[in-house]
Amino acid sequence: MTAENGISTRARRLWPLLPLAAAALAPAAAQPPDCGAKAEIALICRQAPDGRKASLVRTELPARGGCERPLLETFTDSDRDRPRSLALAVGQSGECRFADGGSLRVRVQAGPPPPAGPCSGQPSASFSLWLDDRRVADRREVRSRCESAPAPWTYRVDGDAVYDCSNGDCGPLLAQDQALAALPVDAGEFPDAAAAATAQAAAQAAAAPNGLQRLLDRGPVCAEAERQLALSWDAFDPFRRGDDADAPLHRVAASEAPAGTAMPDALAFAHGAWRAFDFDFDNDGLIDRVYLGDARDEGEWYASPLLVVPGASAQQFQARAGAAAAQAVPCQWDGARPPLSHCDDLRSPAWSRRQPLQQAVPAPLPGLPGGDAFFQTRTTTALPLRYEDATYVALRSSAGSARDYVALYRPKPGGGREAVCLIQRRPDAR
Repeated sequence: MTAENGISTRARRLWPLLPLAAAALAPAAAQPPDCGAKAEIALICRQAPDGRKASLVRTELPARGGCERPLLETFTDSDRDRPRSLALAVGQSGECRFADGGSLRVRVQAGPPPPAGPCSGQPSASFSLWLDDRRVADRREVRSRCESAPAPWTYRVDGDAVYDCSNGDCGPLLAQDQALAALPVDAGEFPDAAAAATAQAAAQAAAAPNGLQRLLDRGPVCAEAERQLALSWDAFDPFRRGDDADAPLHRVAASEAPAGTAMPDALAFAHGAWRAFDFDFDNDGLIDRVYLGDARDEGEWYASPLLVVPGASAQQFQARAGAAAAQAVPCQWDGARPPLSHCDDLRSPAWSRRQPLQQAVPAPLPGLPGGDAFFQTRTTTALPLRYEDATYVALRSSAGSARDYVALYRPKPGGGREAVCLIQRRPDAR
């Protein structure tokens, strides 16, 4: 064996192979997981004037991006009605962030390892969906293991609601009385948001020793409303009357309508008895006629709907000539302003095709999660109140997440209203 410059001839022959051997022995460099070339889900997001919209459908589009971070689409105020789509393969996440601060995230997961037997070589897939850091859908099937052809399906997101429209009949994933805001933040998926929510809840509890918090406060009437609710959460339940005659905020003292008074236009409340009273309801200085319904203990109903006919005189009620039709409260305070025939607390023999809806007053605090599901007419009481020289209406609910909120509105001429107070009761203070 000879040597040259201290390196043996044998070693020199092996020299070109050493880098390959070293590479084989060295640990492999970290690589992003392969998400596959074909997507499973198309997530299509749109920012509409009335809130976020989205749909999820099955797709076979080419996948893009890696698995190490979610694909992201961010909307600004100028992106109204401009849909954007994300194609997601197994292992990928996609997220849409909207101008109002809301978010929607979807993750596609591989199914569990297939057992031995038929179709064992065909893995399945599922997806999970989060709205505002809360899990709304968990491991919903994308494709089954033994399917012979792709089965179409569709999910739709409208505001805070998610609907499964796969069978042509869109059914909500959340129960009617389950608001999105009532769901816990998913700490596993959004640890920072969960920690912030916990800190906020602690701060609110410390700031609200009586268990109440004013989420909306547009005048001194709100402090008085909170004072009465702190004494009794039923202070504004019209069927559990307390003694508020000397309180600054009190029930309207009005004259009862003359005997024989009938409801206008052959209208009638769908459930329970009613009485009519004359007072200035809409704060225009003129006397209106207000029909107060009593729908307690009528099956699933616990409500006190109102029907208001505008007046033309400051001395006594006179129906205003050419005035708009009577207004239903709270049904027609809904943002959609449905016609009377869509109010499920009213009926009329003239309505040949009635399409009753359970209407809901929009959130009195802009951006309040789940606010558009508050105050369903079947479970909402409307109580006229007087504070100083103005009429207010307190809305409260006997069921669902709305039972922890009381809202005060100030009616305005022409059927309008202004949200003045929103008071929340902590669930642990019930």
